[in-house]
Amino acid sequence: MRRNILILSWLFVFMTGVNAGAEPRHYTIALGFPFPPWDVGPLQGVNYDLLTAICSANTAMRCRIEVRPYADCVDSDATGNPIIGPGLSTGRIDGCMGWLDTPQRKRLGAEFADAYSFGPTPQLIASNANHVFDNLTNGQELGGAAVGFLSGFFNNPDCLTRHNTNFTPQVFPGSQFGRDAMIAALANGTIALAFWDSIETVPAGTHVVGPPIHDCGPLLSTIVFPPRKAAEHTADELRRDLNCGLALIRETGVMARICAASTHPGGDPQCILDGPLPTVQCAAETAPPKP
Repeated sequence: MRRNILILSWLFVFMTGVNAGAEPRHYTIALGFPFPPWDVGPLQGVNYDLLTAICSANTAMRCRIEVRPYADCVDSDATGNPIIGPGLSTGRIDGCMGWLDTPQRKRLGAEFADAYSFGPTPQLIASNANHVFDNLTNGQELGGAAVGFLSGFFNNPDCLTRHNTNFTPQVFPGSQFGRDAMIAALANGTIALAFWDSIETVPAGTHVVGPPIHDCGPLLSTIVFPPRKAAEHTADELRRDLNCGLALIRETGVMARICAASTHPGGDPQCILDGPLPTVQCAAETAPPKP
């Protein structure tokens, strides 16, 4: 009986005073180079707005937001297979905003917070001077064609092989420089095709070929990864804190306002406005202190 009373007493203390004097949890979260339509520039766009709103809503967390190379979060090996980047694997950064939840990344041990948007649909593109693949169908071989991929992205060779085979991957850096280099390679014929990250942002001088690819990670989220070095917190804590803030801004309508005001034409129609409610712990930690 005494043991049950003690348990109930501790539960009451937790529920009523968890945020009274509790030390906030500090996280460093990275944003990669601008990824249209979710970003319009460094620390500008719906990804940044949602992240800052999440961190403001969850008063138990403190966020340091940094613009970092995509390779710090997820990179690729020479053949385009994803690998966890050094920023995450060493614990120098705790999470990265705006990442597609894919099976390949989960196999690496990557962990994700709740999704906040449906991700972009990738598409094979070719130069306007190249019409060899204009009638490409799903399942067709590519005849050994060189295909460009951006390092660390969800639209990797492993995904494309589910739809088209017999191609040679050429991996470009996952940066604006890498994007520009891949477009230039299409223009000069160094590569025949590129696996572009979004049918909404196909670059000038190129056109889409074949059907859109819908199964390379449809949910946009935040990736966290257990650091290899000892740290003050764990990936589980960060994921819980991000999910808490996300649930709160969904519940209060803040997320809906951010999505409606996105620089994407007409807002960001891919925002996932429905999601899990705040947990009991989240509600307790973010409740105003009792007078």
